[in-house]
Amino acid sequence: MRALTEIGATNWEVSVVLCDDPFIRELNQRYRGKDEPTDVLSFGQEGPEWVAADKGAGNFVAGDIVISLDSMRENARTFNVDEEEELKRLLIHGFLHLSGMDHADNSPQEPMIAYQERVLSELTEEHIF
Repeated sequence: MRALTEIGATNWEVSVVLCDDPFIRELNQRYRGKDEPTDVLSFGQEGPEWVAADKGAGNFVAGDIVISLDSMRENARTFNVDEEEELKRLLIHGFLHLSGMDHADNSPQEPMIAYQERVLSELTEEHIF
């Protein structure tokens, strides 16, 4: 996957679950204590200390990314972007969380969000799947 290579996470195995808002809302409540749907959740299999030490070394089951297609479609409408672009954005967002990055909010000034958008723009003409 080109997006993983772009962020320096080669040889990763990642599962992706596409679901609806009720399913992701339950996960968000159970694991984050937030009783609301969200667009993407990431569940790492190892801690960020592994990522820092061994990123890209051998095959590694990095974790799971769960994306709500309901929320993805709503985001696409809200931000007036193509649904495929928004799906790519959410996948990249999930990859970055699995790599150990985090953010306080979704403002464009957040380093992770800015990086996410740079990666997305670099891959706009390319396939990331």
